[in-house]
Amino acid sequence: MTENEIYSVNESIYHRPYLAEYGCLCEEVMTRHGVQHVKLADFVPVLKAEITKDDGTEAKKLFRVSAVHSSGVQLPEVTVTAEEMTAAKWMLAKWGSLGAPQPKHNVQNKICHAIMNTKENVKRETVYLQTGWHRIGNKYFYLLPCENSNFSVELTGKLKNYHFPKACDNLNLIYLADLLEKGFVPEHVLYPMLSIVFLTPLNHFLKSAGCEPKFITALVGRSGYGKSTLAAWLLSFFGTFHSADLPMSFHDTANSILANIYYLKDVLTCIDDFHPSGSYQEQNMKDIAQNLSRYYGDRIGRARLNTKAELQTSRPPTGNAIITAEYTPEISVSGCARYFTLELKEHDMNFKEFEKYASLAESGTLSGMMKAYTDWLKEKMLCDENGFLFLLKNKFLENRNQFQNRLIQENISFHNRVPEMLAHIRIGFEFLLLFLSDKTVLNNDTAEKYKSRLDEILIKNISETSEITENENPTAKFIQKLKTLLDSGRCYVDDRNTQSMTRGKGYIGMEDSLKFYLLADAAHSEVRKLCTEQGEHFTISKNQLLRQLADEKILIRYNNRNTTTIRDNGGKSMNVIVLDKSKMNL
Repeated sequence: MTENEIYSVNESIYHRPYLAEYGCLCEEVMTRHGVQHVKLADFVPVLKAEITKDDGTEAKKLFRVSAVHSSGVQLPEVTVTAEEMTAAKWMLAKWGSLGAPQPKHNVQNKICHAIMNTKENVKRETVYLQTGWHRIGNKYFYLLPCENSNFSVELTGKLKNYHFPKACDNLNLIYLADLLEKGFVPEHVLYPMLSIVFLTPLNHFLKSAGCEPKFITALVGRSGYGKSTLAAWLLSFFGTFHSADLPMSFHDTANSILANIYYLKDVLTCIDDFHPSGSYQEQNMKDIAQNLSRYYGDRIGRARLNTKAELQTSRPPTGNAIITAEYTPEISVSGCARYFTLELKEHDMNFKEFEKYASLAESGTLSGMMKAYTDWLKEKMLCDENGFLFLLKNKFLENRNQFQNRLIQENISFHNRVPEMLAHIRIGFEFLLLFLSDKTVLNNDTAEKYKSRLDEILIKNISETSEITENENPTAKFIQKLKTLLDSGRCYVDDRNTQSMTRGKGYIGMEDSLKFYLLADAAHSEVRKLCTEQGEHFTISKNQLLRQLADEKILIRYNNRNTTTIRDNGGKSMNVIVLDKSKMNL
C-alpha cells in the first residue's frame, strides 16, 4: 500500500480541522503562508463508543477509544472517563510511549476534540449499575443481568451472581405451590421468608405509594443448622448462590456493605455470618448490625462529601436484606425493633428434602420463577400504575390496622414498628398467592388457607420475640445479672450511710434505700464476666448501656451527664452512675 493510499483512506476519519496524514493525527491550521497540517500525535485515535453508566442517582459518561500508531501497531482499545479525556495522562497510562502526544500548547484538548469529531458511526449505549425497576422511555423494566436482554446491567464482585434466565413456564410454578404445602423447613420459617422474597420486587412501588418496607430480616440459629444454606437458596430467586458465596458478610467493611446494598434495588441480599468472638471483632460486627438496622429501618444512606467538600446525594438501601446470625445482635431497643427475627432450630432443615429444591436453584428454575413474577407484575399491575399504587397503599393500611388491633386484643407487647413490618410481610405473601392463582397453579380456597396460616405464624412470632426481647434487652439483662452478683456475694455495695474505709474484692459501689451508686466500669465488667461464664452474650458497650439506661429513665442524669462524682464512706472521690431502684423492679 502506498502513502497516498494510506492518506486517502484515513483522511475522512475526522471532521475538519482534523485529519489523518501518514498515520498521524494532524490539525489543519491557517497561517500567513497558507494552510498547514500540524501534527498532534503519532497515532490516529477514533471514538468507537459513548457509554452512559447510570447508577440510579448519577449518569456518568465514558468513551471507548481505539487507535493505530503510525508504525502500524494497533493500540489496545481503552475506556476513558470524561474527566480523563481532557488530560494527556490517560494516553501515556494506557498506551505507554506509543501514546505520547506532541509537546505543544493545548495539544491534549485538541486530541480530545478530534476524538469527539470522529466521523465513524459511534455506538451509544447505556449501562445500568443498579438492578430493579427503572422507567426507560415511558415503560417500566425490571433490570438484572440477563442474556439476550435489550439492556446492559453491570454488577461487580460477588454481586455478579445476580442474574435472570428466561421466565419459567407455568409447569415449573407447580414446584412453588408444592413448597407451600410441604417444604424442607417448617412453615413458621418458610412462609415469612417466601413473603419477603416476593415482597422485594414491590419495593419501588411501595416507596412511590409512601409505604416503603423499613425492616431487615435476621435468620438466627447455631452453626450447622443451615442458615447460610437457606439464605443462599432464597437469594437464588434472583440468581445462583451457594452458602460459600453469599454477596456480603460481617467480615466486610461497613462502607463496602453500604455501597453494595444501594446497587441491589428491588432484589433480596444477605449479609452473612454474625458471630463475634474477639472483643475487637465483636464491636465491629455489632456496629455493622446497628448500622444495617438504621440503613434498612430508616432507608437512609451515609452522608458523603466529594473531594471538593460538597455534599453528595444520599444512597440508601433500595432492596431487602437477610442477615444470618448465631444469636440476635445485642443492639439498642430501637435498633432491634427494625429486625424481623426468625429462629432456625436443630433439625428444622430437612437436608434430604432440600436436595430437590436445591436443584431448582442450581438449574435457574427459581430465578425463572422470579422472572415470570416480575413479567406478571408488569403485565397485570403496571398497565395502570396509579391504580397499582392505590392498591398497595390500601393493602398496607388495612394490614397494619388489622395486625395492630389483633396484637392489642391478644395483649402482646410490641414496638410501634411491628404492625408495619407484618403488613409488608403479608403483602409479599398476598402477591405470591395472587400470582400463583392467576397462573392457575393454586385455587382461591387454598390461597385463603395459606393466608390465615401466615397470620397465625406472624402473631406467634411477635409474641415469642416480644418475650425474648424483654429477656434479652441489655438493660434488663444487666439488672438481672447485677442482682445475681449481689445476691451471691460475688460483688457487693456498701451502705452509703455506714462508715467504711476499705474497698475489697468485688466492690462495685454504694447504695441507699432509693438508689445504687455504681462504679460503671466495674459493674459492666462483672456482668460481662458472669454472662460469659454462663454461656450468654452481653456485647453492649459500657457507654451504650449507660445511654440505654438513661433512655429508660433507670439512670438518673446530673447536668446532662450519665455519671456524677460523690464521696465514698472513707471520704474518697468516686465517679459513679446513679440508678433508681424503683425503676429496676428489684
